[in-house]
Amino acid sequence: AQQDQPLIELLANHLNCSLRKAKGLLDRRVVFVNGQRVWMARHSVKKGDVIELVEETSATPTTTVEIRYRNKDFVVVNKRPGMLSNGSGSVEEVLRQQLALPGLRAVHRLDRDTSGCLCFAKSDEAFERAVHWFKAGRINKFYDALVFGQVERYRLTIQKKIEGQTAVSHVERLAANERASHVRVKIDTGRTHQIRKHLSSIRHPVLGDREYFTKRLDDPRLRRVPRQMLHAAVFHAPLGAAEKMVWVESPLPPDFRSALKQFGLFKKKT
Repeated sequence: AQQDQPLIELLANHLNCSLRKAKGLLDRRVVFVNGQRVWMARHSVKKGDVIELVEETSATPTTTVEIRYRNKDFVVVNKRPGMLSNGSGSVEEVLRQQLALPGLRAVHRLDRDTSGCLCFAKSDEAFERAVHWFKAGRINKFYDALVFGQVERYRLTIQKKIEGQTAVSHVERLAANERASHVRVKIDTGRTHQIRKHLSSIRHPVLGDREYFTKRLDDPRLRRVPRQMLHAAVFHAPLGAAEKMVWVESPLPPDFRSALKQFGLFKKKT
């Protein structure tokens, strides 16, 4: 910038695009000023400021979804990052066509940029059963997360209310160094953005999180993380005959493994 200038105007001028398109980039939180994620259109840019635009993760159109478990009532799939759980163009819509089951319904949801185990009910009766299991605490969900900084304790429990409601997350450290940590989180409750909010509250926000990671990103590796590094690794529920507990796993996706390698946290299985 030659002089103080609103960020939205600078983007529009340098990208030769409309103010509306520039605003869209800011709304998607893919613009950095001096290593800090900025989404305020009127942010004043000064001479010498470094502006970066980081590419987003976008899901390529798909006609099939990877199935990790299925029986006569339920299906658990491996959701790809960048896809909605339900709605237009979602995993639910694709799976309905794939299995020719127009009444298929997601029994829970994952954020668009969260990958991993997502469960669907094949009928209304199965859906109501799953709702009952969730309320009764019979479903266990484990998530892998790549977070900022070194988590010092091997295990800790976060109990902090979210929008006035009880929320409990159990965190286990899998690997860590000064820059980042790989953790596994088991949630006892399913509040909106619970894991992301809880980890941010202890100063270890999820890498790539555009909403709760507000720290200055001095390390260029942090700016290259394509999405929030959160993966639903395990879905443990009474899906079997006579409500026998079934353990369904989803492997870490390529972008998550790549991020682990970038931060020196990747461990090969022996």
